[in-house]
Amino acid sequence: MHPIDRVAAIMVRHGPSRLRIFPGGWGDPRYVAQLGDTGPLLGEAPELEIEWGHTKHLADRAVRDGRFAALTDVPKPAGVGRIRLIAAAGGTDRLCLLVAAWNDHGFATREQLADHLLARGIASLIVEIPYYGTRRVVAAGDQPIQTVADFARMGLGTVVEGRALLRHFRSRYQLGVSGYSMGGNISALIGASAGFPVAMAPLAASHSPGPVFLDGVISNGIQWDALGGKDQEPKLRRALSATSVLSLPAPPWAHAAVLVAARSDGFIPREATEQLHRHWPGSELRWQRGGHATVLWQRRDVLAAAIADSFDRLAVTPSATSPAF
Repeated sequence: MHPIDRVAAIMVRHGPSRLRIFPGGWGDPRYVAQLGDTGPLLGEAPELEIEWGHTKHLADRAVRDGRFAALTDVPKPAGVGRIRLIAAAGGTDRLCLLVAAWNDHGFATREQLADHLLARGIASLIVEIPYYGTRRVVAAGDQPIQTVADFARMGLGTVVEGRALLRHFRSRYQLGVSGYSMGGNISALIGASAGFPVAMAPLAASHSPGPVFLDGVISNGIQWDALGGKDQEPKLRRALSATSVLSLPAPPWAHAAVLVAARSDGFIPREATEQLHRHWPGSELRWQRGGHATVLWQRRDVLAAAIADSFDRLAVTPSATSPAF
């Protein structure tokens, strides 16, 4: 394990700010029961109205922030979503939706990936997801996702909002979707259920949250006492594994997907990524040396290349199978 990843793993297990997973227990069973419900992923995405702020023009880019009302049942503090659109000063016809990873607040981390995409002629749409950043439900410093029910509401809200954002921008751009770790898993759900061809680049992604929480390093952070004891593990595995890209048919544009994974990733089980790759016929899986944190912080050029290549693979799809944008 790379030193950076070893430090991350130690923090999960023993550190003073160790990751505490589900410290509030299960939460409202009505929301827990929604895990695995594919109904909101079927049919046309809902419409979304965006309230835009002023555009900030810089030497090489234009940056514009927007706000929209949440489309699912989330707590009131999470009821307004924020987005940031970063495009080249001269414009572009490609736009990638970047989904947040676990504990990825605000826009700053994904803006660094957006810089690499900008150099490749791709604009970025960074979305602040429910429970994170200005959409926090608990005080800063506390774990944003307190319960399994919170996780279910966050995940559903992010997927529905992501699908709606793709629909909103469909007429103006060739679209793609990507994210790292949890963001990679959610981006895969959004891309597979978009309803029209989109570039897809899940990065360090599992097909489902189940293997990540229960088979990877962060399993050490699960607060079993709050969940009713370690004997609740089968129940938690069933709940978290119910939400899976494998539950959705492989979309006709699956061949355009490019996945990236770390060879020494202690957080994302190898098989969980390979299952997603196998489920999408024709997709490409690129293995990188290093661990979960090192690939994110030291291989952004590789991550951006995967996104750009997915756009290129999508562009050569015969018109008979992929309608024009």
